[in-house]
Amino acid sequence: MTESITFWIHMVAAAAFVGPQLLLFLVVPALRVLEPGARAQALRALTGRFGWLGGAAIVVLVLSGLSNLFQRMDDIEDLLDPGRRYLWIFLTKMLLLALAVALTALHALVLGPRQLRAMEQGAGEGQPWRRATMGVSALVLLLSLAILFAAALLANHRFSLQPV
Repeated sequence: MTESITFWIHMVAAAAFVGPQLLLFLVVPALRVLEPGARAQALRALTGRFGWLGGAAIVVLVLSGLSNLFQRMDDIEDLLDPGRRYLWIFLTKMLLLALAVALTALHALVLGPRQLRAMEQGAGEGQPWRRATMGVSALVLLLSLAILFAAALLANHRFSLQPV
């Protein structure tokens, strides 16, 4: 039963991280109809709330993921056997996660705030920061979707536990 609960928590955290990314990907371009000051204010509110949700989701994902891994290792002794697909899919997922977290931090701590400051100071869309934030956001979304795909592969033990 504990396995199911931590797996469920992991899935909810993944939804809490990826869902708002999809929403922001669709909503942020629609904000261009607003005046620059109002647009910056709306972006600050939206991204600020997502920042807290995304940060919390990443922490929960890491903790529940570790719990899931240790629970699975009790069930399947050779889970991290280099001769099985599981290990390689898992390592790929962790690499994608590290990249997504690093890019999210870059976006949240550097690029996004610079774009917002530029917008608030009347520099239009905050060029060149706008292109950089859009590119990094799109890349994080693609990485997040790839992480979900890797998770689906890991969950399919008929595939993931096969020899390499």
